[in-house]
Amino acid sequence: MPATETAGEIRAELYVRDTLPTPAKRCSQTIIARLERLAADGDLGAYSVTSWAKRLPIGGTSETDQRDRYNEFSHWARENGVRLTPFFDTRECYSMQTGEKRTELVFPAICIAIYEGDELQTVAPHAAAETAESVNDCLDWLADRQTDESIQRTTLTAD
Repeated sequence: MPATETAGEIRAELYVRDTLPTPAKRCSQTIIARLERLAADGDLGAYSVTSWAKRLPIGGTSETDQRDRYNEFSHWARENGVRLTPFFDTRECYSMQTGEKRTELVFPAICIAIYEGDELQTVAPHAAAETAESVNDCLDWLADRQTDESIQRTTLTAD
C-alpha cells in the first residue's frame, strides 16, 4: 500500500465459549489482557469479547448470530484456501431433551477474527496445508504488523 493511503481501523472480535475449564479460562484472560495492551499501544483500534455456545445443531434455527459468524468465517476460509477444521467440526451428539442423536457444529473454545474496516482479514484458529494458526499467532501478527508499518514510515521519512 502506498504511504499516502490510510488503511481502515483494525479491530478484533474475540469469541469465547460460555463455560471453560480453568486452564482455558486463564488462557482467555491472558488473551484479553494482550488485546487490551495492543489497543493501548495503538496496534489495535478496537476489540470486543463475545460469549458463544459450545455447539449448535446443524439443522437448528437458534443462535442465528453465531451461525452467521460461522458462515462468514467459512466463506473467508474458502476464499483464502485455508480450513477451519478441526477447530470447527461436526459431531453426532445425543440430546438429553429429545432423546435423539443429532449432528452439531462444535466451536473452538477461543476464536479471534481480525477486521480492517468491514473486511475480514483473518480468523484463528485455522489450518493451511500442514500448518495451523493459533489465536496467539494472530496476536503476534497484529503486534508485528504495527512494528513493520513503523519501520516502513521511518524508512520513507529518512529517504
